[in-house]
Amino acid sequence: MKLEIDIRVLEFLKEIPQKDSSKAFRYIELFEKYQFSLDNRYLKKVSGPVWELRPGRVRLYLLVKSPRQIIIYAIIKKSQKIAKSDLKTIQSRLSEYL
Repeated sequence: MKLEIDIRVLEFLKEIPQKDSSKAFRYIELFEKYQFSLDNRYLKKVSGPVWELRPGRVRLYLLVKSPRQIIIYAIIKKSQKIAKSDLKTIQSRLSEYL
């Protein structure tokens, strides 16, 4: 199954350093190939239909709602927890797609 990427996420990935962007795209390819059999180091469930793909310091948030899988949000990790503003954005984009 092909993974879709929100246009805002693609724009974000173009703006961050090349090293981070390249790693993010490699992890996207890994997810497309191995899906949910990836180890917790790479993929972690956040809540409900939202999963976190974890390429280095970049975090990609996926909406998994059968039959679609969409990367709806991306950030550069700054702390252990997800910031409240990021959670609001994830929730907003989640409602756009559901």
